[in-house]
Amino acid sequence: MKVFSIIPVAGLILSAGSANGFIPTDAKTLMGLHGTSHMDQTRISLRQLWEMWYGDIPGWVPSNKNLLAMEEIAEANALVDDDQENGELHFDGESFQAGQERLIKLSDQAVSLANSGDYVAARKSIGMALHTLQDFYAHSSWVESLNQKKAGDRIYPGLGYPNTMIYPLGPKSKTCTNCRAQLAISCGDCDANLNTVDLTSGYYSGEPAFQKKSSAKCSHGGPLDFSTTYDLGPIDSLLYFGQGINKDSSTCLWSPHRRLHYQAAEIAVMATKDWINARVYKRLPQLKADLLFGKEYEKGSISDPSDPTVFDFRISTLQPHKRELVARAETLDHEMHTVVMADNVHEQGKALLRARVGGHRKLYPVQIMRRNSNGDKEKSGEYGWREIAIATGGHLITFPENETAEANALLDILSWPNHAEILSVAGTGSEASPDSEFIFPIDSSLKSLVISTSGASSVQLFNPNGSPYSSPSLDDTHIRRVGNTIALNFSSTAIPAPGSYRISLKATTHYTLSISGESDLHIVSFYIVEAGGRPQHRAYFPIPSYPIVGEKPMVKAHIHGNFTDARFEFRTKEGGLIASQDKIRREVDSEQTATMFYGNSSAIPEGDFMAYFTGINDNGHEFQRVVPLMISSSKLQLTAPIVQRMTAGERKTINIGIMNLNSVPDTYDVFAVDSKDSIVEVTESSVYLEPGASRSFDIHFLPKTNSTIGMTEIVFGAKGRTTKGNMSLQRFVLEPEFKPLSYSRIKYHQYANETGSLIDRLIMGKKR
Repeated sequence: MKVFSIIPVAGLILSAGSANGFIPTDAKTLMGLHGTSHMDQTRISLRQLWEMWYGDIPGWVPSNKNLLAMEEIAEANALVDDDQENGELHFDGESFQAGQERLIKLSDQAVSLANSGDYVAARKSIGMALHTLQDFYAHSSWVESLNQKKAGDRIYPGLGYPNTMIYPLGPKSKTCTNCRAQLAISCGDCDANLNTVDLTSGYYSGEPAFQKKSSAKCSHGGPLDFSTTYDLGPIDSLLYFGQGINKDSSTCLWSPHRRLHYQAAEIAVMATKDWINARVYKRLPQLKADLLFGKEYEKGSISDPSDPTVFDFRISTLQPHKRELVARAETLDHEMHTVVMADNVHEQGKALLRARVGGHRKLYPVQIMRRNSNGDKEKSGEYGWREIAIATGGHLITFPENETAEANALLDILSWPNHAEILSVAGTGSEASPDSEFIFPIDSSLKSLVISTSGASSVQLFNPNGSPYSSPSLDDTHIRRVGNTIALNFSSTAIPAPGSYRISLKATTHYTLSISGESDLHIVSFYIVEAGGRPQHRAYFPIPSYPIVGEKPMVKAHIHGNFTDARFEFRTKEGGLIASQDKIRREVDSEQTATMFYGNSSAIPEGDFMAYFTGINDNGHEFQRVVPLMISSSKLQLTAPIVQRMTAGERKTINIGIMNLNSVPDTYDVFAVDSKDSIVEVTESSVYLEPGASRSFDIHFLPKTNSTIGMTEIVFGAKGRTTKGNMSLQRFVLEPEFKPLSYSRIKYHQYANETGSLIDRLIMGKKR
């Protein structure tokens, strides 16, 4: 059994909150102590599917692209628990018809998005569907019905398939009796509260479309579900809880049918694999399926400027109802890198691009490619192209028109798959002080090494003993110089021996330096997170905005690979140490795909900084890894609800909160920009705030009915006229106009009151 404890670590406290649900995230399960989370069910299913699709993998070592695809799906799954008002998302309240339609729609949506190349949005659709699918087994009585019939573990036939509809019991059907009341310390006895073999699910308070209409209906259960009470006085009733049938966790605190939790989780994994394989994977061309689930990746290339593959920034300006179509930036957003062919894009368009590439939380740099045929130079600006490249650990690469072929060769080097970032710095040299030096380790897990720098006139590598590094294998074929950028590609035969190396470069202006290598030891994910979801299902989700200066927020990270000692560090973009967070305990997940770290960070510093992970690998060599995405802190707080869905042709309004945490008053210019031209109005153009004061403004949306479905992003921000501002990204799926499910597609009509005979037919070997 895994044991989890609170570990004090020089500013980093690794701890977990209270247990809950088919718990959304790993952290909330106390590392598995109270059950199998939604995220773990998803990871287990995908790992087993990869082996089925691509063959058994002895000593399985997942690649970056495998794990990134898996984590994007798992995170989207957990995020559904932030919506606790719509019962069909969780199959609560006998919402079988609405839940079934949701699964069908999301599978169609995932296939459509993957076919269009929007793999991030497709994974979001898959994750959202899987949460609903898995909740069916935790919240309905299917598992109990199987056990009553002694039918073994079976998935519900047709769940999530378009040819089947599931109709609930009538409102007067009696499904549950009260549990035997006991003091809260013993949770009550609900083992015999279900009095039917028919299919039902528990009602949860706060879901208006599926309210409990009869005390004879089952409740979800748990101390924060107020859909039922004992027939006791108002004081005594607080001493008891336990009414309901949910199997979300293995603890009686939250789950009256806790004894069936692991059985429900096992069947949910079976159903997850079946649905992904049949409803998504098999419906896609092989390459699209491989790209979606992380077996392959797309490499970018620099094409003709007239190429129609572009990303249009349609900006809603500060004046309501006025819009302008600004210049275009060509983006090649593939699995490993985002490459931008940058023209003169509006400043707010650059804000959207910066939030977009950083908001996906890819652990790969963004390379900004600019043709420089007229000798033009990068203009300064807070959201300029150089700032975007630096913020993601990439380079601003300028090159003349006649070096396009060389630029493609350079991109091939920089876009190599499975590279872990070792060092990512940016600085400014001068004529008086052109020299900069950095120390970095090369460890035994590295299979290749790439050193690239932009803005430097020369670069030199030194051995651990101080002598210049040289290698006969490092010939001209391993060196690329394009415009202002130099890249050195050390193959497996030329990679230096493990040790601590020094790199020196000369630059008289802005420069960037990146060192990376292919390695099994890499950072899978790193998030600053905040709590979300209803109290019983609270989990930690990535913050969409900047962290607040001085706060100690929760952080969550996954590291793949073997090591014996490690710590996190905060460093400036120039490489200076801000805070060191010492030894931390490793917790391996159930499938041993990664080591998870979880807890409070040290105080967020003012300004921009980066997260490093350093330690000793299992061969005794010092290693270093960096999250290339720069973290920007703020003293201005922006808040908004997490938006998951928006339907073309339907109006939606979101309210944005803004609070001044600076010690001085300021006027903040606010803006909003979205990627699909959906904004109708921003109700404020500027907001004046005293220190500690807060206000809000609304953003009104009306997506066009002919909008291309897929991931849409809104960036809203506020920039102080005397203080630094903040920027936040909300990302959600834009759906087509709502259309009821075509009943001509339905072949099988399954009714909840026929569940017993359905199980009998399954036992006899007939599907229906």
